[in-house]
Amino acid sequence: MPVHSYFVLTAFTVLLMVFALQFIRIRTSAAGLFGTPTIEKLQFYSAKIALFTTWFLFMLKAIYPGSGYLNVPIGLSWTAVVLLYIGTFIVSVSLFNLGKSLFVGLPVQETMLQTHGLYRMSRNPLYVGVHIIAIASCLYFPDLINVSFTIFGIYVHHKIIKQEECFLADQFGKDWVVYSARVSRYV
Repeated sequence: MPVHSYFVLTAFTVLLMVFALQFIRIRTSAAGLFGTPTIEKLQFYSAKIALFTTWFLFMLKAIYPGSGYLNVPIGLSWTAVVLLYIGTFIVSVSLFNLGKSLFVGLPVQETMLQTHGLYRMSRNPLYVGVHIIAIASCLYFPDLINVSFTIFGIYVHHKIIKQEECFLADQFGKDWVVYSARVSRYV
């Protein structure tokens, strides 16, 4: 395996550990992990699956570097690795910033408006990190299926984000208005 493959697998190992710690953190609290989907359920869950499939394809290409029908230049592979590490950092910090306010969908119980950590610079840093990793996957493994999943996942997540922000506006009123005026949706 090329050296960059080891870096890819290391980053995904870190992500797995961060997700596991966050899952344990949520399971030990009274809060559940799943909320109400913000858009039609099939679109909502298929977009989640699409983006996580890009992550799987990223790892697959790292394990089997000869897979795929395009030879990726080494510089592009390393660019993807750098983006992967940026995305991994953003996802990891965002998850810890959210704490027990992490839900797949809208929370069914009362929650807090998160405005600290990376949420001071982006209203949706977790999604930004996930999208960066999906884009990095396309650079590392430029397969039509991978690119299609990335485009679909990012497009539908934009719709999800807009609905989540409507919920937050209703839930937090003036606090949301002040926060959203100060902090951009993505970057």
